[in-house]
Amino acid sequence: MRKNSKVFKNTASEWLLYRRFFLLVASIVLVLLLTYFVGLTILGSLGTREETFTERDRIAPPPPLFASVPEATNSAKLSLKGFAEPGSTVKLFLNRNEKDSQLVSAEGQFAFEKVDLELGENEIYAVSKDTAGNESQPSVVYKVEIDQKPPKLEVSEPENGAIIKEEKDKHTFVIVKGKVEEKATVTVNDYQAIVKEGEFEYQLLLTKDGENTIKIEAKDRAGNKTTVEKTVIYKKLEASKGES
Repeated sequence: MRKNSKVFKNTASEWLLYRRFFLLVASIVLVLLLTYFVGLTILGSLGTREETFTERDRIAPPPPLFASVPEATNSAKLSLKGFAEPGSTVKLFLNRNEKDSQLVSAEGQFAFEKVDLELGENEIYAVSKDTAGNESQPSVVYKVEIDQKPPKLEVSEPENGAIIKEEKDKHTFVIVKGKVEEKATVTVNDYQAIVKEGEFEYQLLLTKDGENTIKIEAKDRAGNKTTVEKTVIYKKLEASKGES
């Protein structure tokens, strides 16, 4: 009787061991299967999210930036260059009306060549639109005026044909001065003169004996120019002694 009881106990222990082993293997297989299918689901979800993000892109591009825009020009045509988001489309507006549009290069650059301006003052700005249809805020608004009128220039000194004698052991200068419209620059023989409140003055060094031509040029912000020429006679000391 004891022998049969012992055999029964051994058989039950082995069955319990097999049962535990089977459950362990089944658990491992189940975990692997779950990991596989969950991984596929996650990857599919990521792909869907990426597509959804592309479809739902509502971030507007930054406003376009112009490289340089003058305040005034003497030409009826103006070339404009700048930077914007690569691949976007820049729309150019002139006096609140869309004038032109252009695709921005991969380097983020755009250029509008020979834009026709209107007489008087022109307001220029641009907006950028990306491939998802998002539109940027307007760029800085620039005001450009067509000005084809030369600046006013009056030269009060020196008198035309003035004789200037050399002084011993000193440099000889001729004072050039006059009036010009504000915001214009003045050059005297290509040297920049000081302009203050519509008046200019420059001391020009004389080195050439005899007749000297002085070219005074005024240039406004639109590029218009006015030129006045004066002639002075420079007499060096040796030349003056020879004449006496």
